[in-house]
Amino acid sequence: MGRTKGSRNADFELSRAKLLDLLGQRLVDPDGVGASLRELAEAAGVSTATVRHYFKDREALIEAYLEHCNLQGARYLLLVTSEPLQASAAASLRWTLEMIHLGLERGPLGKIHALGLRAGLESPKLGPAYLRTLLEPTLGCVEVRIERHQARGELVGRDPRLLALQIVSPLLLAMLHQRSLFGCDLRPLDVRALIDALIDSVASA
Repeated sequence: MGRTKGSRNADFELSRAKLLDLLGQRLVDPDGVGASLRELAEAAGVSTATVRHYFKDREALIEAYLEHCNLQGARYLLLVTSEPLQASAAASLRWTLEMIHLGLERGPLGKIHALGLRAGLESPKLGPAYLRTLLEPTLGCVEVRIERHQARGELVGRDPRLLALQIVSPLLLAMLHQRSLFGCDLRPLDVRALIDALIDSVASA
């Protein structure tokens, strides 16, 4: 039986996801956000027409890639929210920041955040897309962990969202400073010492 007019091939989403993996390798380059569709297509080994078929334009492609990364990262965020709590809130939040740091330093997460910020700043479409797919899910999983501690009588009286922002934002900025902005050459930073300082601020409060 033929396809209904306007319907998609059964393998459309699979082909689209595979293409996003290829295009993403170019998008996360320092100049990837400014690459033309032709340059992106060449890097992925496909035609510009193929890219337009799946994503229409560059803005839609970047948004689709951020969504794609959100789906791929969901299992890691679930780990942060569901992992058993450590003996103390300080130890638990230290572990949480170390997990985020690991993703930013050794995985692709740092480059993806940099892409989201480059594309999202001053963009009414891609700014919210970055928040929705990357920053807010990261903050959200930390908030859930904080709320679990509050349920057992710890960190009482602290706003989970504000506390998550308080400890995650400096870590993200530090990683962007050291890697995406090449601050490791200008002024190296011991990120683990930063994590210690952030946790000490929570414990002292």
